[in-house]
Amino acid sequence: MTDRACVTLLELRKVVGTPARRWLLIAAGVLGLLSAGLVAFTGPAHDHTLPMISFFTQSAISLPLPFVSVLLMTADFGRRASPTTFALGISPDAIITAKLLASAIIALAGASYGVLISVLATRLAAPAADDGRWGVIGMIILGSMLVQLIAQLSGAGWGLLLGSSALAIVADVAVPLGLWIVAGAIPALHGVQAWLAPFASVQNLLSGQMNAQQWAQVGVIVLVWVVVLNAAGILRQHRLSESVGR
Repeated sequence: MTDRACVTLLELRKVVGTPARRWLLIAAGVLGLLSAGLVAFTGPAHDHTLPMISFFTQSAISLPLPFVSVLLMTADFGRRASPTTFALGISPDAIITAKLLASAIIALAGASYGVLISVLATRLAAPAADDGRWGVIGMIILGSMLVQLIAQLSGAGWGLLLGSSALAIVADVAVPLGLWIVAGAIPALHGVQAWLAPFASVQNLLSGQMNAQQWAQVGVIVLVWVVVLNAAGILRQHRLSESVGR
């Protein structure tokens, strides 16, 4: 096993290493299951579709799950990080990479769980429905993976950038949600909402069909909330490391 794989495995073990992280994983699983059940077995029959159930299920899972990555990042790079964090000779860059890989694995696991319970709920809610409803399952799977990856890696980015678990969790909720609300409330900013607010892309990604413009919007959201946010966090960590080394 390579050194990178070993470090990533160590980070994955940390995911269940504290009660807070375990409770967040449990909360994500329970919320996803409850959402799938509520949408599938209540409300109008025309809502008992795979895209609709997936939308609510994956959205519910993505609420607490990114906080696991926040805590994972701040455990070693936060304000209370242990001075022995790098005692084994592992570079900060290697640890950050391993944490990001662990975050991506968590996201894919959460998405897979959400797809599974959404498919089961759809089948149980309308067992006699036409099987043509399953034609969008490939897009639903891809969309679910992207939804959870964006949410999870955004949480990781806030953890790296802010260092404080509490501040990162607040920012992870308040900044994208605030942008979505403000852009939706001001008519002149309606066009901005689809391009910059992660919440606006979730329904498109889980609709079962995407056009070129919607893919471009997702690309911009990934650039802003995953690439730029994590790059800023990594740059901050480099500057902190340089200041400590002087």
